[in-house]
Amino acid sequence: MGWGYADWSGPFYPTGAASKEYIALYAKTFDTVEIDSTFYGTPREPQVKAWAKATPPNFIFCPKVPRAITHEMRLIDVQKPFAEFVRVMGLLGAKRGPMLLQFPPDFTRDELDNLRSFLPLLRQLSDSAARFAIEFRHRSLIGQDVTELLTEYNVALVAADYVGMPRRFELTSDYVYLRLIGRHGAYPKHDTTYGERPDEMKRWAEILTENTARYTHAYVFANNDYEGYSPATCNKFKELLGLPVNANPPAAQGALF
Repeated sequence: MGWGYADWSGPFYPTGAASKEYIALYAKTFDTVEIDSTFYGTPREPQVKAWAKATPPNFIFCPKVPRAITHEMRLIDVQKPFAEFVRVMGLLGAKRGPMLLQFPPDFTRDELDNLRSFLPLLRQLSDSAARFAIEFRHRSLIGQDVTELLTEYNVALVAADYVGMPRRFELTSDYVYLRLIGRHGAYPKHDTTYGERPDEMKRWAEILTENTARYTHAYVFANNDYEGYSPATCNKFKELLGLPVNANPPAAQGALF
């Protein structure tokens, strides 16, 4: 969930690497990343183009939809800012994966009509390739009606290992979006594994493996607060799935930008 962490300098990125080199270095080890910075606002076009240029052809970015849309406007009258966000992120081309709509804990079933009114916008977008995932953080939004609503629009219901929410796996689209999220501030630094979660990760890996025939892609992300150092968490998860694990990125050779 993001790549611009100073604590990764040394343990993951070569010591002395410039922060502007991080995404290109990151992409030498992993093939996807969730963009956390877009949660705070739609990025400038040159920035998005630079991300696309710095990464290999098979790399996938999964941008978070700005909080202005999900947290502040609560999906009401968001047509223009939402369409603009989708347009700008479309500059990633084939490297743009599902875009994450993450809702705050106080977005409850009382606002479900906001979601019902919003989802038809997805079919009205000029960008027909746009895909989305939704993460709820209130238990009232667990229900068959919500599952059916997201299924109707092929929006992935995020499977989350998140404090305060039940761990559940419901397929509402042809792809899986799994987030391993720890308690914010759980660890003072993010440079090594401080807390092990082998049982939880093993169970998630088993679920993905058992359901392989039901989805085309699985996007799996971990934050630093899950175990303390997300590159290690992600590599352990890849091992559980029987996927090859790449070494930490080598030092950059020449200019990347």
